[in-house]
Amino acid sequence: MELRSSLSTPPARHLSYGLNPLISLLKEYKLDPAPMLDIAGIPAQALEDPTYELTPHQELSFTTEVIRGINIPEIGLIVGGRYHLSAYGLLGLAVMTSENLLSGMTVLYKNILMTWTYMFWNTTVRGDRAYVSLEKLRDLGGSYQYMIDRGLVASHMIFKEALGQDLPVLEVHLKQSKPSYADAYTAYFKCPVHFNSSENYYAFDSKLLYQPLAQSEPETARIYGKQCEKICLQLSRNSTFSDIVRNQILSSPREIFTLETIADRLNMTARTVQRKLSAESTSYKDILEDVRRNLAIEYLQSTTFTIEEIAVRLGYSDSSSFCHAYKRWTGVNPSDLRHRDSAMKAERKSDGEVPAQRRKA
Repeated sequence: MELRSSLSTPPARHLSYGLNPLISLLKEYKLDPAPMLDIAGIPAQALEDPTYELTPHQELSFTTEVIRGINIPEIGLIVGGRYHLSAYGLLGLAVMTSENLLSGMTVLYKNILMTWTYMFWNTTVRGDRAYVSLEKLRDLGGSYQYMIDRGLVASHMIFKEALGQDLPVLEVHLKQSKPSYADAYTAYFKCPVHFNSSENYYAFDSKLLYQPLAQSEPETARIYGKQCEKICLQLSRNSTFSDIVRNQILSSPREIFTLETIADRLNMTARTVQRKLSAESTSYKDILEDVRRNLAIEYLQSTTFTIEEIAVRLGYSDSSSFCHAYKRWTGVNPSDLRHRDSAMKAERKSDGEVPAQRRKA
């Protein structure tokens, strides 16, 4: 059995109240969110407006600034635990009133546009185990591992709350190499955690999929579900032309695309593509640079690929061209990012690898 989320391309917009868990965390650490919102181009009043829609650029820019400001490596795990079922409004009601966990997952995956994910979700059953996996739908830059960690914990939180009881995890697998905060995964999931895996997922006893939910009301769930479908239909129409061009680039990131190539794939002239992008205050060059920069940061932070291998994966002819571009984007060489992360890991190891959240307490 396999259950897939309906989202196969990145969402064009997310509602701003999805930032609330990050905002509350900033306040706990007595950090002012205003400068971070300003850098991301998000007006302060957006936080009070439940209908305000964030572009991916705004949301990811703000998230990256928060990650830098708080400087807690396990921040994704912390924030993921704050996305309770009640935070999802109508969708949360549709999930919690479903007949069983499998029905709740079906509703969630069908209406995934109503969440704040940038991931493709998949649940498979093999034998006596169910596997919940996720994979990114777009470039996430410095927010990549945060989004993975947040997604794993948030989904587990949703399913656990829907069941009305604990959802014991049997094993967790992560693509990233073992990080400085590896113990934080074990502390949350309370099971073996494996790194350098081919997928990001966790597993649990498949019998729990067919267990009735604590607040099951199937008839009510159907009504809520239909309303969610109407909302998702509206959300799906909000995709911008910039999103379409970005998705084309991401479909084959190793290829060296030109404006003409993209225009041909979209059955348009290069002039038409330029005009449409200009109307959205961007350009093909800006989008290509943004995609490459974000992917470069992801590769450097979450893989062991060499600089040469990353250059090839981003469509550069050689590593020196990539290094020159990376320094232009960030002001530092790509190797500097890895040296900094290695130094931070060594420092935390010498401190006994005590997570920052517990040190603060």
